[in-house]
Amino acid sequence: MRIKRMLAAAAVVLAMSGCSIKPADTSSGSSPADSAEQPEIAAFPGNGATGMEITREEYRGEYLYFLAKNGYTSDTDADTLANAQHQVINSMIEERLIRAKFAENGMTISDSDRESIQKDVDTGVAAMISSMKSALAAADSSLSEEELDEGAQAQYQQLLSTCGISEDTFYGWQETIFMKQKLTEKLGADAVVTDEELNSQLQALITAAQSQYQSSPATYNGQNYAGIWIPEGSRAVQAILVSFDYDAYSEISSLRYEGKDEEADKLREESLGGLQERYEVIIARIVAGDDFGKLMEEFNDDQGNGTFLLTPGTEVFGKEILDCAMGIDTVGGTDTAVTDYGYYILRYESDAVVTDETLNATAEQLRGYILESKSGELFDAEMEKWKTEYSYEINEEFLEL
Repeated sequence: MRIKRMLAAAAVVLAMSGCSIKPADTSSGSSPADSAEQPEIAAFPGNGATGMEITREEYRGEYLYFLAKNGYTSDTDADTLANAQHQVINSMIEERLIRAKFAENGMTISDSDRESIQKDVDTGVAAMISSMKSALAAADSSLSEEELDEGAQAQYQQLLSTCGISEDTFYGWQETIFMKQKLTEKLGADAVVTDEELNSQLQALITAAQSQYQSSPATYNGQNYAGIWIPEGSRAVQAILVSFDYDAYSEISSLRYEGKDEEADKLREESLGGLQERYEVIIARIVAGDDFGKLMEEFNDDQGNGTFLLTPGTEVFGKEILDCAMGIDTVGGTDTAVTDYGYYILRYESDAVVTDETLNATAEQLRGYILESKSGELFDAEMEKWKTEYSYEINEEFLEL
C-alpha cells in the first residue's frame, strides 16, 4: 500500500481536505438539517436503481486515501488530479455494480469466507502499521519499542482520520474483491481451452526460449524456461558457497566497478585465506562420502540458490562457475570455482533435460493461466454491459476537493 508515501503526503492531504472542499449549496433556503437529510450525490445510476448512489462524502474519503497512497501533493498537476478523480469515482461505480450483480445472481458470503476476508484485512492493517513503525525507527533511533508502537498507531489513526475512512472501508474493499472473484468464476465456468489452442501457445513459448538462447547464450537464464525447453548440453549443478565477509566482498566489487581487475584479483586471492579452514572441512566431508545435499543445508552461504541450471555459454552465474561446472568430467563429480563471492564448491548433479512429466505439468499450468485470462476477459465484457445498463451519471463539480 506504499505506506511511506502515504505518510509523506498525509499532511498535504489534510491541508487539501480542510480548506478546499466547497460548502453545500444552501441558496435554496434549506436549513443545515435539511442538507444533512439530503446528502450531495457524486454519482448515481441513470436507470433509476435505488441504493446505488455514491455520496460526495463517500467519494471524498476514497479520493483522499488515493491521493495519500500515491503520494500526490498540492503541487501535483491538474491533469493528473483529474485523472485520479475519475479513476476513483469509476472504481466506486464498478464496486456498486459488482455488489448488485453478486446479489442478483443469488450469491452469498459464508461465515468462513467472512473470516477469511477479515483475516486479509487484519494482515494488511498490521503490515501498514509495521511499515509506519519501521519508518519511525529509521527517522529516530532513540525511540523505545513502546514509543515506536504508540507512534505507529498514532500515525495510522491520523491517516484514517485525515481521509475520513475506517477499517470498515478496508473490509468493504476486500469483500468486493471476493465478490468479483466469485462472479468471474461463474462467468468463466463454461470457458474451455482446446488442445490445439494449448499446444499453439506452448509452442510459442518454446520458440521464444530458443530464440532468446540463440541470440545471446551468455545472457540466457535457462531457469526461466526450464519447464518447457532446455538447450542440449545443459547441466544441473549443486553448489555450496563459502563466502567472503561483507567488507571483503564490497571492496572486491568496488574494484571491479572501477575497472581495477588486477587489484580485485589480488584482494580476492588474499581474502581466500580467511575461508580456508571452513572450506577444507567441507571438502573433507565430501571426500568421506557425505551427502552433498545435506552439506548444502549445513554449510551453504548462498541461501537463494541451491541447484544451478547451467546452459552452454551462459554467464548468468559468472564465467568462473560456468567453466568449472562444464569442466567436471562425470555426473557426481565435484570441483571448486573461485569467485568474487568466495569459494563455490560445485557438484555435477545430472544432465538437464525437460521430461515428458515436466512438460505435461507445465502445459496444465498454462491451461489454467489461459482459462483464468479468458474468465477475466468475460468479466470485463460483462462489466461494460452493466455500465451501459445502469448508465451512471457523474456530478463532475463534486469530484474536486
